[in-house]
Amino acid sequence: MALLAAGCQGSGPPRAAAGAVRTSGCPRCGGAVRLGALPRGDADECSGVVAGAVHPETLYLHNDSGDRPRFFAIGLDGAPRGEIEVAGARAVDWEGAARGPCSAGGGSCLLFGDIGDNDRERDGYALYEVREPPALGGARRAAAAEVLSLAYPDGSHNAETLLVHPVTGAITVVTKVKKKKDSAGIYELSTRPAAGQTATLAGAGSIAAPVGSRLFTGGDVRPDGAGVLLRTYSHVFFYPMAPDQTVAQALAGPPCEMPAADEDQGEAIAWLPGGWDYVTIGEGDEAPIHRVSCQAP
Repeated sequence: MALLAAGCQGSGPPRAAAGAVRTSGCPRCGGAVRLGALPRGDADECSGVVAGAVHPETLYLHNDSGDRPRFFAIGLDGAPRGEIEVAGARAVDWEGAARGPCSAGGGSCLLFGDIGDNDRERDGYALYEVREPPALGGARRAAAAEVLSLAYPDGSHNAETLLVHPVTGAITVVTKVKKKKDSAGIYELSTRPAAGQTATLAGAGSIAAPVGSRLFTGGDVRPDGAGVLLRTYSHVFFYPMAPDQTVAQALAGPPCEMPAADEDQGEAIAWLPGGWDYVTIGEGDEAPIHRVSCQAP
């Protein structure tokens, strides 16, 4: 298995120079280890994954475009734990999953981003907020969704990276560039839109992967807010985040280069609760699930 070496540790300038990576202050990690694989069946094009808070060692994932509005629950080894239809949702091009505080009523919610737009021609985008299922297993279940309508301030964009701050609930989207030399855009929304209204994301800077592929395909904010993972088709990066920083501010600094498994069309990445480990999954039938175990910086 081809692995990309872990990097780094320390504090850097407010905005990373092209090609800059941290050399100190980074998590200390081992190599990527295969835990299992996605179950044979309908979960065959994993485009987003997030770890749950309600059910231990449970991952929630969804397919890429072409599927209906639903998501799957699996164990860390890939064992199926449930399938949930999202009522009130559409599935144009789901391209990101995250977890954060619910918009109303407290508790933990999953968010699924219908933010893909390969042709950059859509007028609007949506997030679907769903409370974590109180029970799993058995027959297919249904969950009601809160629809959050989004637009960009500067036209249409393709994106596959959805990030939610675990404390404030602020939403960050990192776009997927069209040209290999372009920098990706960072867009943020500090407050959720009211029902029936469309919220316009605010531009919050740009970002370029310091090495490897320039295409950001997924990410996740640590459950304690201590940092952000971003992945590309070739690499995984960790951006430390201070308690008073927004996600966009954290992404302005130089990242640590983290271990990455050699995955086919790798788009999904998620922190695991209770430590510094993370999982990654590529697309395809029975795609492998990889875990990287790390210690705090």
